[in-house]
Amino acid sequence: DDLAKFQGLLSYTYRPIPTQDRLCPNNTCSKQRGGCPCVQRGGDPGLPTGYEVKRVIRVEDSGMFERYVQRRKAIRGARAGGCDHPDTDLFTKAALDHVEGLPDVLGELDDSINEVFLWHGTNIRAGLSIAQNDFNLDWAGKGAGTMYGKGLYFAESCTKADEYAKSENDGHYRDIRALLLCRVCVGKFHYVLDRDETAIDVYTKGESDSTIGDRAKSVHTYREIVIYDADQVYPEYLVIYQRCHGGKAPELPSKRVPFQLELPVYWVNVGKNPYTEPFRIHYHVRSQIRALVERLARGCSNSNKNMKVRNVRRVEDSELWTRYIHWKAQLTAGLEASGMKFCKPPNELDQMPDSGHTVTQKVLEEMNSEEAISVENMHVGLNELLLWHGTDRVAADQIADKGFLVGSAKHGRRFGNGAYLAEDIDKSLGYAPDDRGVRHMLLCRAVCGHMWYTEKNWDEYAHNDAQKNRKNSILANPNKTGPREYILFEEAQIYPEYMLEISL
Repeated sequence: DDLAKFQGLLSYTYRPIPTQDRLCPNNTCSKQRGGCPCVQRGGDPGLPTGYEVKRVIRVEDSGMFERYVQRRKAIRGARAGGCDHPDTDLFTKAALDHVEGLPDVLGELDDSINEVFLWHGTNIRAGLSIAQNDFNLDWAGKGAGTMYGKGLYFAESCTKADEYAKSENDGHYRDIRALLLCRVCVGKFHYVLDRDETAIDVYTKGESDSTIGDRAKSVHTYREIVIYDADQVYPEYLVIYQRCHGGKAPELPSKRVPFQLELPVYWVNVGKNPYTEPFRIHYHVRSQIRALVERLARGCSNSNKNMKVRNVRRVEDSELWTRYIHWKAQLTAGLEASGMKFCKPPNELDQMPDSGHTVTQKVLEEMNSEEAISVENMHVGLNELLLWHGTDRVAADQIADKGFLVGSAKHGRRFGNGAYLAEDIDKSLGYAPDDRGVRHMLLCRAVCGHMWYTEKNWDEYAHNDAQKNRKNSILANPNKTGPREYILFEEAQIYPEYMLEISL
């Protein structure tokens, strides 16, 4: 598992050394050389004894990477004879020989121009913004000064980078931090032992490509690497983690209940706090995303394999989303309180463990769809699924604006009250009237939770039985031949993420 390799990298580059840049975790001490008493060994809570990876996000931005490639090419041309290396390998470089499988994950590096991976500490929202929009040199130095001039500061040790990684006091990212693992072209470096704010002048004259400030040698703390051109950096991975104290051993997250971002990673608004920075926008997705959604739709059909998805809009609505994730959080808390690890999945309910998986989930797992619909972002343990809902144009717009209104169904209540969704898009297309050659479809996230299972052909009181047995939804599999339908009882259980216009 790749998470284990990143965990290994964190562990290898950890060093138990606090500095004055490590803020007092209790907000009681002023800044002092070597760090305050609260971050010393034996302090409260003391220096972190390790870091536990929660999730790793890979950044794939062709425009950002191309700028990096061109800058790397320019440095390679200007330093045709190669560049001197640091006296001892940077920790992140040495880790490639000590963490099994790490080179296979990180890929090739040009050692002749000191291309390396380095850490950059930040808060998780800023990290998501950098990963989406690149570094902004206008903000350089505003977090912790400019010891070697205005630039982008990186560390070989995760402990040093962690000093600048801030968590939030409450909410989804409480006690959660982020490090960017960046591909950096260090090139020819200017080497200094002490503070030197004029180091940037050496770069400006073309005599260097970067600065290495070796405070490890001068005061036994850390080496820092400073880059003065944002194009020399590609933020390739966002490593989301939690500090460990008291010698606690890091543990990898459960695959059934993984750590999830507050917002989907591919959303434009992923770096915002949906509670304090409201947004409501329907984005027309680019052609590559439309093609992925079309592929998903065709994969979920038996009789309309040539359907055309003409247009796709993604719904990014902070109000609907916070309602949805609040419901997920409540269900998660209920699971933990009951001692259960997960809700029973559909393929166990219909006693078809090999073939009863949700169609949308099976198709997604066969696709490289992380740009549009992240399988990793789905909470499998809560039976969070992607399901279809067919309707007319007016209703689709209303649902995208206000969410589902449970009990307002136009198509009958075959299995009682609730919002009806399906994994088989052909079933949902039956509820989508032809509108001048176009049918309207919603692709929804749905947290089904504990499901009441029925194989009856018609059971208009199924919702009563489900709720008496404290179930959150119904999985209806008529005569055990399908097509299966999912009936959800609460409006907050469903988030209408994509609006599709389909031609058959």
